Amino acid sequence: MKQQKKGTNGQRLKVMVGISLLQVILLLVSIFVLSCKRENLDYTFDYRPNPDAAKASNTRLVNLSENAQLIANGDSLTNFFVPPRRSGYIPPEELTPPGTRYFPKDGRLGQSWTVPQDLFQTDGTVRFRTTFVPIPTKTIASHDVEFIVRDSYSAPKDYYLLINHESRVQHPDKLVEVPRSVTAPARPDHFKIRIINFAKKLMPTSSMEDITGPITLAYADGTPVSKVTTTIASDAWSDYVELPYGTYQFKLLTADGRQIPAVGHTYYNNIDRFNSTMEMGGGAIPRMSSGQTYAPVQTFQPGGIYTIVVHPKDFTWTTGRDDINELQNGFQIIADISEPLNRTYAQIQLANTIIGQNTVLAAKGQKTAATAYGAASDYLRVVAGQQHIVLETGSGQALAGLDAELQAGQNYTAWLYTDQDKKVKVLLAANNLAGTGYTGKEGGGNNATIDRFRSSYMFNFRFLNFCTALPYATFTNGEGRPFGTGAMDSGINMAPGVLNILQPYTTLLYSASNDVGGPYQFMAYSSLPTRIPGDWLEQVKPLSSTQLVANPKLYTAVGRKVPLHEPGVYSIAVIGDLKSTAETDKAKFMVVKHSK
Repeated sequence: MKQQKKGTNGQRLKVMVGISLLQVILLLVSIFVLSCKRENLDYTFDYRPNPDAAKASNTRLVNLSENAQLIANGDSLTNFFVPPRRSGYIPPEELTPPGTRYFPKDGRLGQSWTVPQDLFQTDGTVRFRTTFVPIPTKTIASHDVEFIVRDSYSAPKDYYLLINHESRVQHPDKLVEVPRSVTAPARPDHFKIRIINFAKKLMPTSSMEDITGPITLAYADGTPVSKVTTTIASDAWSDYVELPYGTYQFKLLTADGRQIPAVGHTYYNNIDRFNSTMEMGGGAIPRMSSGQTYAPVQTFQPGGIYTIVVHPKDFTWTTGRDDINELQNGFQIIADISEPLNRTYAQIQLANTIIGQNTVLAAKGQKTAATAYGAASDYLRVVAGQQHIVLETGSGQALAGLDAELQAGQNYTAWLYTDQDKKVKVLLAANNLAGTGYTGKEGGGNNATIDRFRSSYMFNFRFLNFCTALPYATFTNGEGRPFGTGAMDSGINMAPGVLNILQPYTTLLYSASNDVGGPYQFMAYSSLPTRIPGDWLEQVKPLSSTQLVANPKLYTAVGRKVPLHEPGVYSIAVIGDLKSTAETDKAKFMVVKHSK
């Protein structure tokens, strides 16, 4: 019996050894198979394009020439599109220029284009050639331009392509290499700006005025911005200067003080060829000069970097019967980096309507200068968010205060006034400096975006009432007609210290610059909800539109007429004592211009 058990145990042992050996073999095979799969993964291919190679380099082309087609290293990057010319119906898709990989919008080289890294060859260069597509209906006088660019991480560069044909300008330049800054301003609430002078002498046959020579960057009133951007010679550029962020209307002046026009919408580029001011009219209406030289109103963002370049560009003048396109030197504003989105800062200023009192606004550890009655302070730039704002006298005595949530990118005016009980109050008004407005058309209310517009050359007015003895004020023109009616009634029945939030602004069209009838006026009326405009307030001296011209000498010093007004965003308030006859206290208009 014992021997039989021993034999049985031996058989079992052999079976167990066999099973263990089989398990080991299977384990080894599994490891081998898995290792093979892992090795196979190393040999897979990814055919997706490398996004890093398409990233922007530090080299940029700025195209101010007639050439809109681009070839790089022998390959076409643009579409060389020629629209079909045949009789009969042509489908829209055949007339639409197709996009390309590098120019997906319309397949053409635009004004500014940053060279992608994947175009640089192993030696770090790109061979470019710009050209144009001949069009039977248009003569293009331009030369092809061949050039080589080299990427430089430590020294970003721009290559300016200019009007280059000798039949269009005297001594043309095909290409100019210009260094560009991408370093942020030293102060985060500032921006950097410079000017480049590529103005060229026009042909002797040109009938345009000569606005070549040294140029100066100035504010809207003609005050030079900095010595650094003053008297910049031809074919030269200034260093960058840093300025507080905000909304500006920069102007470019010649050595003798004449204004250089900006390149903009066709409507603004109809000019008087003898003085480069905008002309109005057309068709059956005789053209006349507005006295204004186009320069856009624009917000310059904190951290932004900008270049203003002067160069020859097409403008239009008229013989009275025909419109003539001809070159004149004009300026454009170019962002040297993608404009930063302002998520940090807000601007706030003080407007003082308290008679006989100098006041100060304090916010976030900053203070405005002492601001007199009827005046507004410069702006403070404060970090957005919940703020405690204090209004005090020049000696530091608190007059009023408020807690407010200031929104990033917004512009505010704190209006200081007294109510009927002689208590000091503050009205915080958010100012729209974007140039947007509402058409006033009746709609279904589902999509109001189609009823809105935006202008870079706006004449926007907000009306306010700070006369406590005036329950309702209505603002009119010199004929007693309210500035806006119905959906545009921004200046009708304004109560003391109350904002019109439904339609804050009255917008005058550029056509209001017509000076045939002379300057227009602002007048104040005592009105009622059922009586508009009401009774004229004779004690409030009418405000002439020419008082919206910051510096008349900017025009008269060079023999030009003073325009009716200048563009900008304005607050116009009636302030003071309606019963007083004293010059310092009596009711009057107060004007605050919010753009610089």
